[in-house]
Amino acid sequence: MILIPKKGCNEIKYDFDLAKKLEYVIIINDEDSSNVGDLFSIWNQKCKVVICNDISDYYDFIKKEKKLTSNTNIMIIGTKNINYENIVEYKNLLTFYLFYQDEIKVIQKEMYKWNKLFINKKDNILVKDAMNKFVFMNSDGKCLRALLIALGYFIATKKDDKSYLPLAAAYETFQTAILVHDDIIDNNDLRRGKTTINKTYMEKFNKYDLKDDYFESKKKNVSDSIGICVGDIGFFLANNIIVENYAENTNLGRVLKCFNDIVINTGKGELIDVVLPFNEEYYSKNRCLEKDILEIYELKTSHYSITGPCSLGMLLGGSSDRVIESIVKSLAPLGIAFQIKDDLLGIYGNVKNIGKSNTSDIKEFKQTILYSYVVNNTDYKTELLKYYGKMDLSLEEAEKVRDIFEKSGAKKYAVDMMDKLFLDSKNAIAKNRNIPTLYKEILLGFVTFLEIRDN
Repeated sequence: MILIPKKGCNEIKYDFDLAKKLEYVIIINDEDSSNVGDLFSIWNQKCKVVICNDISDYYDFIKKEKKLTSNTNIMIIGTKNINYENIVEYKNLLTFYLFYQDEIKVIQKEMYKWNKLFINKKDNILVKDAMNKFVFMNSDGKCLRALLIALGYFIATKKDDKSYLPLAAAYETFQTAILVHDDIIDNNDLRRGKTTINKTYMEKFNKYDLKDDYFESKKKNVSDSIGICVGDIGFFLANNIIVENYAENTNLGRVLKCFNDIVINTGKGELIDVVLPFNEEYYSKNRCLEKDILEIYELKTSHYSITGPCSLGMLLGGSSDRVIESIVKSLAPLGIAFQIKDDLLGIYGNVKNIGKSNTSDIKEFKQTILYSYVVNNTDYKTELLKYYGKMDLSLEEAEKVRDIFEKSGAKKYAVDMMDKLFLDSKNAIAKNRNIPTLYKEILLGFVTFLEIRDN
């Protein structure tokens, strides 16, 4: 139970019977408020009281507090300058987080089951070795897309019968497969804090004691080729999970069509993402425009990460096209905001948190809202291009790129666009009558989670 009193904090009287039922009282403090000490003294008699100064501080608390579960009795109150709407946002974030913690355990258990089946003892030893590496990458993910499949299914059916789990596992497997390809395209060394599959093979082949003049190029070519093969296998493993588990489901055709559309659109977005920086760097007639960036974001991120998974869950649950379309419309701005946040983390994020280098986007000449803004709207293009796309980029030069994005206004422009899109999605979700109240709260909490995430 998560309780939010509608009374102002000055009107909240100590309730002995309520206090006995509560395990936590969370006080949201405004730095200009003077009554936080009084509130702490009132409720600290029977409950564990936690004071949070902002939503990031609050999120750090709920992540670290291992005793919090969906059955924990909690009251959230604010000091006198905190309004009710602010507290609701805190409640929604906690509702989402507790839902996420419950679901991820179930989803990861399902993933473990399928990962074991991906290793065929009859396969050639080379295949088994490669698939073991794929399984390693296909484990311990955040499973946010699988979570959206679960949410979509719950919205459609209003029940949790675990029928969505094979679909969720299939989607996570597809995600791992396409990321294996993405790592080859982007020359990534890290993914999810782990060495990428192609880089793993490069390191393995480095141990070969060969004097072949062509070994270096052969080594990279073979490592990348193995990664492509592994990714290809992953795509069809995901497809098999769907077909094997939903052969008798009347919604299989709609689910497969949606799933394949997601794969196709992600591939289209990836294609544009590959060609655009090449043209920008070497073919001056083709300029990187904001509309091109937003098209990549829609194809490669919004559909793949947000609207697609939720649609899959709703399709499996039998929702009508009309209802799905209304919810997709509410979530579409979130997908774009999600990618802008990724771009910002890719430049400014902590390497330990994001699980990959924070210079790779710069080295790869990545076309983002930040880059597009500088080259199309400012006089900093020449200065930026001294460093942007430089493969032997130093840490000092990377810092100069970050400084250019700041002083040119590109970072502020990206943050402002992202914040507006997050808000647009929140407002659309709140007004959507096709989303039951509980799942509306979870989705709103999910938006806040994406806003404050650091990985």
